[in-house]
Amino acid sequence: MSVKREERPVVRRAPRRIQGLFVAAVLATGGLIVRLGYMQITQGQSFQSEVSVQNYDTIHIAGPRGWIYDSEGDVLAADKAVFAIVYIRYTNDAPSASIVAKRLAPVLGQKPGVLLNTMINSYQGFATVTLVHSATPEEIAYVAEHRNSLPGIVMITKPTRVYPQGSLAAHEIGYIGPIPPSAASTFAAQGYDPNALVGLYGLEAQYQNYLRGRAGADKIPVNPAGVPLSGGTIHLPAQAGDNLVLNMNGYLEKVAEQALISRIKYLKYTLNEPNVHSGTIVVLNVHTGAVLAMASYPSFKPQWWMGGISSAHYQQFLNNEAGVNRAISGLYMPGSVQKPLTAMAALMNHEMTPGMLVNDQGGLQIGNYFMHSWNQSGFGVIGLKEALEVSDDTYFYQVGLNMGHYNVNNPPQNVQKWLTGPRVKALQQLQNMGKQFGLTSPTGVDLPGENTGYVTFANPPTLYDLPAAAIGQEEAYSTIGMATYAAAIANGGYRYQPQMVHEIVSPSGKIVKLFKPQLIDKVNVKPAYLKLMRQGMEMATHGSLGTATYFFGNDPNNVAAKTGTAESGLPGRNNSVFIGFAPYNNPQIAVAAVIPDVTGEGFRAAAPMAQIVIDAYFKEHGKHWKA
Repeated sequence: MSVKREERPVVRRAPRRIQGLFVAAVLATGGLIVRLGYMQITQGQSFQSEVSVQNYDTIHIAGPRGWIYDSEGDVLAADKAVFAIVYIRYTNDAPSASIVAKRLAPVLGQKPGVLLNTMINSYQGFATVTLVHSATPEEIAYVAEHRNSLPGIVMITKPTRVYPQGSLAAHEIGYIGPIPPSAASTFAAQGYDPNALVGLYGLEAQYQNYLRGRAGADKIPVNPAGVPLSGGTIHLPAQAGDNLVLNMNGYLEKVAEQALISRIKYLKYTLNEPNVHSGTIVVLNVHTGAVLAMASYPSFKPQWWMGGISSAHYQQFLNNEAGVNRAISGLYMPGSVQKPLTAMAALMNHEMTPGMLVNDQGGLQIGNYFMHSWNQSGFGVIGLKEALEVSDDTYFYQVGLNMGHYNVNNPPQNVQKWLTGPRVKALQQLQNMGKQFGLTSPTGVDLPGENTGYVTFANPPTLYDLPAAAIGQEEAYSTIGMATYAAAIANGGYRYQPQMVHEIVSPSGKIVKLFKPQLIDKVNVKPAYLKLMRQGMEMATHGSLGTATYFFGNDPNNVAAKTGTAESGLPGRNNSVFIGFAPYNNPQIAVAAVIPDVTGEGFRAAAPMAQIVIDAYFKEHGKHWKA
């Protein structure tokens, strides 16, 4: 499928030139500044001819890691050059070492005798000793200016990871760190240095094989005692890793994260909701599956992990579960967001008709149990689209019972047989329809840690768990799954794989890999039924009794949506869930949002922050993303 101009992210190329300057600096200094002493450069071919008769000590030169950009070319993760000052111990060089120590010690803030002892006696058996791991600009300038009077002193350039946007998109970008002991053998088999830093989370881990730089080295000839020999140093240049260009728009991501945090704080402190502390938002392009924004709170700063995370930050990371990307790993009971799926499953299995009417009297008697509707006064006789508009529970209780062939006026004589037969089959129908939409199957998003949603098959079973499942009280879905579900309803039934990365680009600017939209499947739902769902969702935001009309009735972006309220697991607390797409007549984006552990109806928590994100998208779209 070709990608329309307006569906492709616009990438500014200027920042790549900045990166090019950095990469050039790292690679050039690895080949030039590193040889400030007595070192001579020879070619790798010469090394091959001499290696059999000579021993070499090695100074490893880390390869710069690839950068990560948002869709506009703004840098989300980069490498910064750090210089190490290294001393090479040449034969009979003690007098020179004493002179070097006297000259260099004041610059490094050390006593000459202490520095000399480090130069001569530290790390016996090695040809080199690192004097400074991260040199200051003043130290770098001094060594560069006085290189001819500092024999044996060289500077090694090494990259360090920086995340210039702070916590923005932290769960998506991830972080790097030392190779875990459990994975040491795997990385060793791939040629990694044991001291290498690798992606441990998020895109840094998912695309490690592309982002990783290839290490270079300086091979210093040594005698059998390990003492360096003059001349014959072999320089093997480091290679920079490939860069990621994301579908994510940094501006929209920032809006989503701020909307989420602001809503949580408002609920927690203004409305006195002490249990509210987390939430998620996902925004997808409905025609490609491109992930335009993905917010999860609480969050963290990837920079915490560089140089070793502090105990305070690590406790914050653990205690608030800040390391959990709730957008893909969190599973939430969906509530009434389930109702379109229930209707589609029943329609496609011929368990209801589009014109089915139910007389809602405020609930439904099922055996000895009366299941209340949220509106205990009832809506009277109501049809499918109107039931979606007002989110009528009684209507969908009946749809669920129809799927299980349970007649409340003539219940089955063998209830146990019904519980293990028709009831299970009906739940399986809901589960199978969920798989088509990415709710009960993996969405395939290119991030590690995705959890798959599910339908609960209660054990022991009850008469009322099937109608409860019909209104979203027996399922658990991820936010990314619900966004995929909303997108497929919006676009006519095409389920696309959510995609974080748009393209992978080499350091020279060549496209290594372009990620085209991946169509997972075409859902087995008649177009007329999908149209009914869209109409019902539009009525929910514009109808006189629509559950989200208060927020979207006058919204200029013509949003269609479904809100949901479901038990969160805490007594008296609910998940506030929202799915929607816009514009109704020409869908471009789908949004899913969740805030768990609120009191009252769910629409008041998730819907307002979703509206902020939707409005921001179209405001920005008009400025920058027009074809």
